[in-house]
Amino acid sequence: MSILPIAPIMPLGVINPIAQTGPETAPETVSTGDGAQKASTDFAKFFSDALSQVDALQTKADSASLALATGQVQDLSEVMVALEKANLSLSLTVATRDKVLDAYNQIMRMQI
Repeated sequence: MSILPIAPIMPLGVINPIAQTGPETAPETVSTGDGAQKASTDFAKFFSDALSQVDALQTKADSASLALATGQVQDLSEVMVALEKANLSLSLTVATRDKVLDAYNQIMRMQI
């Protein structure tokens, strides 16, 4: 393995050629009108789906812990995995909420 010298401007392909996952395309532009409305409904649907998934993971964790407590499930690892998935998803949701509230507060403090 050879060590490449660090140049002031080095193309990204030289640094990590494995990271390329597919052909690069230009980002889609969002226009006003129908496109903007579609983008907002897509975001709302994405956000709603994400919250539904978090709720489903919480429900699954609750039912798994109840099944373990009643003796219906003998495998503790399945219950722990379900509980950890629910914990991580809830932590990510709370972190996302905090970032959104910080952004909102920062926008409210802006002077017009």
